[in-house]
Formats: sequence, structure tokens, C-alpha cells
Amino acid sequence: MRRPTMARTVVCGVDEAGRGCVVGPLVIAAVAVEKPFVARLRELGVADSKSLTARRRRELYEAILEGLRSRYVVVEPWDVDRSLRVRGGPGLNSLEYRHIAKLVDALRPSEVYVDSPDRNTRRAREEILKHLKTGVRLRCMIHADRRVPVVAAASIVAKVVRDSRVEELKKVLGDFGSGYPSDPKTRRWLRARLDGETLPLHVRRGWKTLEKLVQTRIDDF
Repeated sequence: MRRPTMARTVVCGVDEAGRGCVVGPLVIAAVAVEKPFVARLRELGVADSKSLTARRRRELYEAILEGLRSRYVVVEPWDVDRSLRVRGGPGLNSLEYRHIAKLVDALRPSEVYVDSPDRNTRRAREEILKHLKTGVRLRCMIHADRRVPVVAAASIVAKVVRDSRVEELKKVLGDFGSGYPSDPKTRRWLRARLDGETLPLHVRRGWKTLEKLVQTRIDDF
């Protein structure tokens, strides 16, 4: 993928991976591209990361890093926990808004499309604008990764980075599956650690999944 010049209008897409997981980090990514090049992303096969195979995601990830400007941030589980309202924090959405603003400020685009953390997209937009230091045209959308190619590109970056971190964690923690509450392997792994009272730092302790597993264990007695 040829690296475009940045003289024209620059469009930025923002998305995340790992928001709902109970094990592992949250990754937020932003990708910036010249506006005339946006349509080419679809031709290259860029799509919502969840619709792609792991191999194809990796191929596109390498092409994105080589040809486009991108940034990402890895938010560790303990930082996610500190942000939760149940733990006295401002909320997970607030955490994401701050990081989104920092990524956008670093790329300095003209237009920004964000896969909205909040179903209320107007509220999400207003909150992100509070943190932005640069003036941009900002739009928050539901399922933006399916609708806007540059957001799909960001979803690929976020997903590949998170998957890579998860694989590294498994070398230390053992195979905990995907890290999502819906994954039976993840739940079995968590239950085993609860029995031994040895929850690693990379488990989000503020998640309801743990409360339910603890209650299940208590109900067994």
C-alpha cells in the first residue's frame, strides 16, 4: 500500500477491541488517510475486523502500518477497573473518550469517525469534544466499523494488537480462551482461579462475570 501524502483533507477512524472482555487489555486504535484514498480501502479488502480471518487481519494490519498513519493505546485491565463507576471511577466510556481524544490530537485529521462507545451518539460526540485540543469535524456512529472503511481499518489495528497481547499473556497465565465472558473456556479458567483465590492482575475485577462465578461457587455449598 503506497503511503499517501498528507496535503489534502485527512479522514480518521477510531475503534476499539476488548471493551467487553474480562481478561486482558482494551485496545483503542485510530487510522488516518487522505479523503480520496478512503474508497480504496474497501477495494483492498478492509472490513470490520470481526468479519475477517486472523490471517487476513494480519495481512491488512501490516499494509495499514506500512501505508497509513495510525496510533493505538493499550489500556491495561487494572486501569479499566479504576475507571468503573462500581469502583468509584468516572466510567468506562469516560476512559475511552479521553484516549480517543489523545489519539485524534496526535494524528491531527480534518474529519473523524468514531465507533461510538455510547448508544447516545450525540452525547458521545460532546464528551469527546471536551477533551480534544484540535478542531475537527467529529461524528460518532453505531457500528461505524461496518459502515466507514477508515473505522474498519482502525478496528483491524485494534483487534490485531489485542490478539497479540492475549497470546503473550497466555504464555504466562495459561490458555484462558478469548478472555470474553461468553467464552466457556474463559469461564472455566476463571472458576479455577477463584477456587484457588489466585486471580492474576490481568483479570478485570470489576466485571459482573466474576460476581456471578463467585455466587455460583457459594451456591454449591
